[in-house]
Amino acid sequence: MPAWHAGVVLLELAGRHPLLRGNLRLQDRSRPELMIDARHLEFASPLDLAAVAALTHTHAVSGAEVTLLLPESRSVTSYLQRMDLLKHLPEEARVVGTLPHEVRNDHSANLLEVTRLKESAVGEVNQRIGFVATTHLGKRFGRQAFTGLGELIDNAVSHGASSLGAFITAQAYSGKTTGRRRLEVSVCDTGMGVLDHLRRNPQHSDVADSVQALERALSPRVSGTGEDRGNGLPDVLSGAKETAITSLILRSGNGAVTASHYREHIFTAYQHTTDRVTGTWAWLRVSFPA
Repeated sequence: MPAWHAGVVLLELAGRHPLLRGNLRLQDRSRPELMIDARHLEFASPLDLAAVAALTHTHAVSGAEVTLLLPESRSVTSYLQRMDLLKHLPEEARVVGTLPHEVRNDHSANLLEVTRLKESAVGEVNQRIGFVATTHLGKRFGRQAFTGLGELIDNAVSHGASSLGAFITAQAYSGKTTGRRRLEVSVCDTGMGVLDHLRRNPQHSDVADSVQALERALSPRVSGTGEDRGNGLPDVLSGAKETAITSLILRSGNGAVTASHYREHIFTAYQHTTDRVTGTWAWLRVSFPA
């Protein structure tokens, strides 16, 4: 669990998929240091990678010192290194621990390393993720899965724009241990967040808080620009609805939503969080039978 030390915001990343569960405690930007303790991390999801990149840059720009304590597990440290997380930390960040010798093989068919998402790079990123999706899910299902991914990328570039940018990463899983082929993608931006974005449109000036903003954002034809942009975020969930189980987690401000879609069955849960996320964090998993 996150904890407080004198002058330090401490975020503990322990176990498996730590940022897919629980609260952070990061709302106090007056602290002079952010320490991310990943010593007991056992498995990192794309959300853990992209969110740490976004989070460290958000704190660094406010003058906070950033420290990452590497996992005690050599294999997990190797994964963070291979996924280029360390390369995308702020230049001033301290990394504490031992890095293994890296042998970099080509895994372009399985993953997209942590990548800073800029408008000029969208085409290349789409191509990379599309290749991963069709390689593991087949052309038909890969294209369906990519329908929703495009909306997340567009949101991060156009709605989440900031001087710090956004970060994206992706990983495909074969289904040998889970019984389902999976594609997971996370996009974490450092922009204005869903609430402030929607409030730019007079039609949504009544939105009271981040949870209500997320509810509104998951409704068809909702935009902060006033443009008719189609179904928007609902497309993320329904793009592969024929046979896939689609799961989406969004965090923005002090709001969070977990949504799942399978055929005609939809589950959605909203919550207020004790922490506050700058910008928007999004994680999407699309699963098909192996």
